[in-house]
Amino acid sequence: MTASTLPAPRLPGAAALTATVWLILAIAAGATGFFLRLPFPGPQLIILGLVVLTLVAGLVPSRLRTWIDAIPLRVLVGVNATRFIGIAFLVLAAQGQMYQTFADRAGWGDIATSILAIALVVTWAPITPARRLLYHAWNAFGFLDLVVAVGTATAVTLSGATPGVERLLTLPWSIVPTFLVPLFLANHVFIFRRLVRGS
Repeated sequence: MTASTLPAPRLPGAAALTATVWLILAIAAGATGFFLRLPFPGPQLIILGLVVLTLVAGLVPSRLRTWIDAIPLRVLVGVNATRFIGIAFLVLAAQGQMYQTFADRAGWGDIATSILAIALVVTWAPITPARRLLYHAWNAFGFLDLVVAVGTATAVTLSGATPGVERLLTLPWSIVPTFLVPLFLANHVFIFRRLVRGS
């Protein structure tokens, strides 16, 4: 059997189970108002912890890392097309339910990341140094977009502004910081690793 006909590795069962339990807990915490009751910096520490755990799980040699490494690079990039969810932040701010500065930074940053991801995936494979540089630039932009969003949300919380970012701590939006953001941040690190390795 040639390499081209080998079946793609499956997501390890333990990783799939862990992700499922993580998502269920994130939904339950958002539905019960758990995050709203946590004093600062409780939610921020939870999000940071989830990012670290996700990175460790995906970078330490394991069946999970083997599975991640088998995913085509353009698929890892294409996953970011789902970040059009940033539109929701702009809508919430327009309705007076979210701090405008946060919505502008996180919303437009996510939209730009999504559009650029789609443009890269449908036009150029990263097979030349110039194209790889474009992928690196996009990847850095997408990573910084998330860092700026988290930093702005923290600053808004500290300022006590009204409306703030409380909607991000309740369903359905609580899934964004407690599930999607750690996965997206880790994904950018995985993409960087693949670009540096040239795979």
